[in-house]
Amino acid sequence: MTAPAGARFGALDRLVRRGTRQPISHPVAADDAAYLARKGPLKIAFRIARRSVELAASGQRKFECERIDPAWTRALWIHAEAPQIGDALMDLAPRSLLAERGIALDLLAPATIAALFAGDRGFTRVLDDETAIEPGRYDFVVVDSRAWKALAAKRRRLPALPWLSIKGDYLGYDYHRGLLATRRLAERLGIGLDDAAERRHSRQKLWLEGGEHDGAWQEPPRVAMALGGVRAERSYAQWAEVAARLHASGVERFVLLGSANARADRDAVVQRLAGTGADVLDLVASTDLHGTWRAMRQARVVACADGGLMHLAFATSTPVVALFDSSIDPAWRVPLDAACHALRSGTRDVSAIAPDRVAAAVLDAMAAARSG
Repeated sequence: MTAPAGARFGALDRLVRRGTRQPISHPVAADDAAYLARKGPLKIAFRIARRSVELAASGQRKFECERIDPAWTRALWIHAEAPQIGDALMDLAPRSLLAERGIALDLLAPATIAALFAGDRGFTRVLDDETAIEPGRYDFVVVDSRAWKALAAKRRRLPALPWLSIKGDYLGYDYHRGLLATRRLAERLGIGLDDAAERRHSRQKLWLEGGEHDGAWQEPPRVAMALGGVRAERSYAQWAEVAARLHASGVERFVLLGSANARADRDAVVQRLAGTGADVLDLVASTDLHGTWRAMRQARVVACADGGLMHLAFATSTPVVALFDSSIDPAWRVPLDAACHALRSGTRDVSAIAPDRVAAAVLDAMAAARSG
């Protein structure tokens, strides 16, 4: 017998709502409506229906928990679905909330993310190989979502342990990831957070000890510029002009940061400042993420485009000038308590932001830091 049309559409609507509704009582800033329009209800409904079938087949549904038991003191956080630096810094930000509740936390993540958090005191152990998991070590598991991939290592290594997910069935991508994770964990802990606590726990963070050479080359502090980028529309192409305008306004010391994809931008900045007397420290492709973070931490200001290094800058207390293309609302990325000057392009190309605007924002940030 064929189901009535109303019932079919009602089932479709329920699946779509599961895929586009944030799994928290108070939603965070997001582009959920745009995501639904872009993907379409049928595609979203299919993904959620498939996920439900996979979860049922895995046998994990009965171990999913709605609350973190107050008696639980050890957890494994499996971060498998978002291997990007920025996403990981946001998603894992509220590990501080678990720490405050006396929960010792280990992390299992892809190699790049594990390297980023190696030595972070928010984690007792950081693993990039699931075979190193010790099954008797944990009371529960935290995973990214209810997806097959998110639960893969849990199914294989800790099949009968209670688990909870951060996103549930929510499929959104552009949203305030740190705040959503914070609110989700707070609700699972059964606690309320005031605004100050939400700001503290949702902020990107690294808890690392000081480096051997901290401070050796940063006196007086420099203006840091994070160069390069992976996506063309989010890679700023006018850093040389920004540097020239800053130097003309009295900035003498710069530090250039970035990976190998920043070399062309680095060369342009160095050439533009040649003969001016500017003191330019080139760290492009010559330091790891921890070294870059330490350089940012000691800078006067960090100027950067939306990307992994921007989130690394937010994991310090240094003022940040952050550049966004028109498709990204800074409210999805910027910490609630950050000293940040966010500039947004009027087009999908972040390079459309005029160098004068960027230089002015850097100078404003420096002035605010001095007066503060």
